[in-house]
Amino acid sequence: MFEREGFKFDFPTRRFIENRWETDVGRKVRDEVIRGLKNSLEIRAILDEYTLEHPENFDPYGHPIYPVEAIKEKKFWVLTQDDLRGIHIYHEDFSYSQSFEKKSLSYSHFFKCKFNDAEFVVPDVSYARFEDCEFLDAIMVGTGGFSTNFINCNLQNACFWKAQFIDSGFSGSNLRGVYFEDAFLLDIHLNYLTQFDKNLTSQWKTRTLPPNQRAEILRNIRIGYEKADLWHIADRFLYCERTENRKNAIWSLCVKSPNPPNIWSWTKDFLFSLISGYGTKPHRAIILGLLISIFFALLYFLLGTPSDLSDLQPRLYEALYFSFTTFATLGYGDISYGSDREIMRLLSTSEAWIGAVTISFFVAVLARKLLR
Repeated sequence: MFEREGFKFDFPTRRFIENRWETDVGRKVRDEVIRGLKNSLEIRAILDEYTLEHPENFDPYGHPIYPVEAIKEKKFWVLTQDDLRGIHIYHEDFSYSQSFEKKSLSYSHFFKCKFNDAEFVVPDVSYARFEDCEFLDAIMVGTGGFSTNFINCNLQNACFWKAQFIDSGFSGSNLRGVYFEDAFLLDIHLNYLTQFDKNLTSQWKTRTLPPNQRAEILRNIRIGYEKADLWHIADRFLYCERTENRKNAIWSLCVKSPNPPNIWSWTKDFLFSLISGYGTKPHRAIILGLLISIFFALLYFLLGTPSDLSDLQPRLYEALYFSFTTFATLGYGDISYGSDREIMRLLSTSEAWIGAVTISFFVAVLARKLLR
């Protein structure tokens, strides 16, 4: 897990690592770096002669140390041969580049750049900003950081294997088809234009997304939409999340230990999904009520209606009328079973109880939807 303080610089340091690229030497080096990245060249040789030697520079990738005494205006130096922190690049095409491996890109800014099929392997992108960029089929293995922002980016079919994005933003970005094996998405920021697949991509090359990871990934996406008050989208991912949890976690527990509590846990979860979509689909409760009413109407039709009508059509209408009014607990009282038909009385009373519970459940689910 990352430690935020190891990647967050104070204002003077941040100003230096950004402004150094605007010096005469910095602009020259930046142009060389861009050419190197485009052609998949090793850019360490470019930065080698500008690397600052400092006795405290013992852990450059974990906790970079920029010595205060060396931070001076109009000076260009880098902390390591991979130090691209604070670089700003616009309108460049780095597609198919293999030169981003282990690069330090924190506080960098890329605008309208292309990284299609590029290999981002274990770079640090904390506090970096990618705006209107393309990452189609990009390999972002181990990529991550704090407060990274992908604004209006196209990340379709990218590989986020072992990627870690904490307190990061994906506003307006398209992440359909992204492969999320071992990915860690915590407190991500989304908006109504952000796009994810509800059915997560399960394959990337020879790798397969473990089923037990699906619910957690969907959960983090769902929380991101909830934080943005996009409840109608969050509910879609809540349903998928709970479904995956039932299929892969609760069911696996039942298979390993098929005792009554585990079986009941799975059954209860399944019924909750079936009749309400985990509280996200109130129309299912209406359909359930309709089916129950029709079922009881069929029983009344076969076992005899309160008026004991012989003609089929009038008997069918009376069965339907009596069932729906009983289910809704309206209690018109114009027809009812006599005291000599105890079984039918118990049957109609049972329907009334079921109707009262179903209607109450529907009101609760609907209220949840409306209040959110």
